[in-house]
Amino acid sequence: MSNDYSRDPDDLYGETIVAKIEIAIRKNGAMSVAGNIEDLQWALAMLDAAKDSVRNYHDRNAMQKPGGLIIPARDTGIKIQ
Repeated sequence: MSNDYSRDPDDLYGETIVAKIEIAIRKNGAMSVAGNIEDLQWALAMLDAAKDSVRNYHDRNAMQKPGGLIIPARDTGIKIQ
């Protein structure tokens, strides 16, 4: 018997989407923004987090490409404790 709810009492709703911003660009260059944009600070924080996610995605992919430069910590003067 399967349940449609999370088994973790601290996370009853799991991956439920609570806010969403959609950015669309059309062929003619027009842009539209839709979604939870009523609260300016909240909307800008969501966009900043999205920008960080895109940057992190590309940083990880850059490290996996052949020919990428990886410098060991022992060669940088960084002390790991």
